[in-house]
Amino acid sequence: MKRRMKAVLAIAVLAVMLVVGCGAKGSDDSKDAGKNNANTEEKKVVGVSLLNSTHVFYNNIQKAMEEKAAELGWELIVQDAAGDANKQLSQVQDFITSKVDAIVIAPTNSAGSKSMVELADKAGIPMFTMDIKSDGEVISHVATDNHKGGELAAEYTVDKLLTDKKGNVVVITYSEIESCVDREEGFTEYLAENAPDIKVLDIQNYAGDQQKAADVMQNMLLKHDKIDVVFCVGDPAATGALSSITAAGKDTKIIGYDGNPEGIDEIKKGGVWVADVAQDASQIGTKTLEAVQEYLDGTTPEKEILVEPYIIDKENAK
Repeated sequence: MKRRMKAVLAIAVLAVMLVVGCGAKGSDDSKDAGKNNANTEEKKVVGVSLLNSTHVFYNNIQKAMEEKAAELGWELIVQDAAGDANKQLSQVQDFITSKVDAIVIAPTNSAGSKSMVELADKAGIPMFTMDIKSDGEVISHVATDNHKGGELAAEYTVDKLLTDKKGNVVVITYSEIESCVDREEGFTEYLAENAPDIKVLDIQNYAGDQQKAADVMQNMLLKHDKIDVVFCVGDPAATGALSSITAAGKDTKIIGYDGNPEGIDEIKKGGVWVADVAQDASQIGTKTLEAVQEYLDGTTPEKEILVEPYIIDKENAK
């Protein structure tokens, strides 16, 4: 009997130990599951380097990105590269050191940004570009359809300004920036195909400097007897061109590109600045973060996401 009682007690003790053991293991699993859930719900951090925060266009992109980030519960670290490639490189390096979840840049230079993309890739951090392409291989690029924007400017020239499809035009471009070259090419290629008697007399680079644009326009006016239209690939270039055209007392018509407030104000006045190709900065900012979200959620976003531009003139400037 005693032996039988001891055996029963031993079995009971063993059963209790097994129950406690399973309970302890279950408790650890719960903690691990909790940790996994915490990691899943952890706030994402995205580093953003803008080409130039003094530009209204980039201010509007930043505002849209901040609104989208707030909606997603993400943190944005926004830096201003101020048009300086070395400064942007330093910012990207800081993002990498901080181990952000993703990096977004509006490159100061298409070719120069390739090394930044390679650094991020080596660190295992996805890189995205907006507005301006990089020569490096990024996850996704979001921008205005800039070639289409150049075509819109040329189409406006033909349909509204030089309706007999004859005349002289010039272009103030920004050859270091691929998106601006796309605008220039869209403009010149459309004219070549649809209005070959409209001559492109000159194409000069203003390198993103408004004063240089004024100098370029002044030189063009001195060099050519008659310029009917100047297409400027950015509103800063158009602002510089306007000052020289006004000073020279010429009636050369200006088509800008960006849709910034200063351009719209000039168009409303009814002077020589007659139209502007407008970009939807808010859509660029929002769609960029949507692409980042897709990637971080395990989905492959489109390699290139283009936002449609549109023309602003005196008919819709108000």
